[in-house]
Order: sequence, then C-alpha cells, then structure tokens
Amino acid sequence: MAKIRVDVSSSRPLFIEVDPDSFGALFASMGDDDQVAVLRAMVSHMRPHRAQWDHISITLESAENLDIRDQLREALFPPAEGE
Repeated sequence: MAKIRVDVSSSRPLFIEVDPDSFGALFASMGDDDQVAVLRAMVSHMRPHRAQWDHISITLESAENLDIRDQLREALFPPAEGE
C-alpha cells in the first residue's frame, strides 16, 4: 500500500493537508489499476463542477503550464501512426 505523509489540522473533524508534490509522488508509486481508479474518482467527483474542467483547460493554456499540457496530451493521447 502506498503511503503519504499527512499533517492533521484538528481531531474533530479530521482534516488532512496534502501538498501537490506529495500527492504526485503517491500517484506515481501506484500501480496502473490504482492510477486509473484515482483518475476515475477525480472525474466522478468533478461531475457536479463541470465548469471546473474549463478553468483547468484555460490554466493549462497559460505559458507557464504549456509543458505539462503537452506532456499530458502526449502521454494520454499519443498521435496515431503516420501522423
């Protein structure tokens, strides 16, 4: 089981803060089935917030994020042979 270090803000209710780098490291350490399950859960939880996908897309188009946009596109949607 992959583990992540958390800082507890209070005991009731319990809040766990996870920085993006730690979450990324945890995600990278998972097997492919778990990674797909996380992506599926993210999409599911975003359903009530459909406009957020637009905000993410716009943010990925900014100059400082073009590298990650391009890496995600290449990894998830590689060009078909002959393109």
